[in-house]
Amino acid sequence: MAARITVRWIDDGVLRADGMHSLPDELTGAVWIDIVDVDMDSLAAVAARFSLPPLAVEDCLHFPQRPKIDAYPDVSFLIWLLPRLVPGDGIASQELDVFLGEEHLVTVHREEIEVVNRVAAHAEEYLKRGVEWTLHAMLDIAVDEVFPVIETLSDELEELEDLMLADARPTSLQRLYAAKRALVQLHKVVGPERDVVRGLARLEAFVEPDAYMYFQDIGDHLARVADQVDTYRDVASGTMDIYLSSVSNRMNAIMKQLTIIATIFMPLTLISGIYGMNVVKGMWPPINAVWSFPAIIGSMVAITVWMLWYFKRRDWW
Repeated sequence: MAARITVRWIDDGVLRADGMHSLPDELTGAVWIDIVDVDMDSLAAVAARFSLPPLAVEDCLHFPQRPKIDAYPDVSFLIWLLPRLVPGDGIASQELDVFLGEEHLVTVHREEIEVVNRVAAHAEEYLKRGVEWTLHAMLDIAVDEVFPVIETLSDELEELEDLMLADARPTSLQRLYAAKRALVQLHKVVGPERDVVRGLARLEAFVEPDAYMYFQDIGDHLARVADQVDTYRDVASGTMDIYLSSVSNRMNAIMKQLTIIATIFMPLTLISGIYGMNVVKGMWPPINAVWSFPAIIGSMVAITVWMLWYFKRRDWW
């Protein structure tokens, strides 16, 4: 499948959107080039037009990458991951590669990204303010999309915590491992992205002073996400402890019941063993008596009842 390149720029106050062939040789304002399903030829054409760094271009052709920011003399290159929750399969991330120059913004991604499409729907509004504002809109929406993921994991952990307290089951443990794995994956994304935002905020050459505080606000939102991820990782560990404690308590209760049953049968086994011997003389009750067997059985029942009463009184059962 061939790459799709969409170029958006402002021409006489009106947004234009077309291919690379329609882009004027001389630009007087902000321009945004969006490349979907990137390949070497399409990226090479854009790189030649806007003098993109070869190392950064190479990174765009190899998915996936980790979030990072690289500052070059004429452009800054950053990689941003957009996490989403896949039920039963943890966190999946979409990668967005961005080149940020003074008057141009190049976004590269392998598949359609909803965040990019939402910003593209209002591209005229953002491009009139500048390319850094267009990038800010993408990152701001992307960070806001993480909060529902956190809320979903939070609800899952609360439900699992209640299940562990009521009746711990291996199926619940599998769900807990899935939630914990998702939190770890989310932590690997959010942590580096905080460094990316800090790096963007310090780019005085490409980020105007008015936009500085807005990028700082994204950093604050990421800090909140990171704090929530750490909190729920602790909750997941606590829920795991509840499961292990519940399993241990259940095992102790089972062992207690089995021990009581074995203890009750010990004197009964002793009596049956004695009367199962071949010794006849001197035994009581006499072997020839009609009432001897009922007497032995009655003695066993009496011992059993007494032991149950004794265990109950001592709160052993």
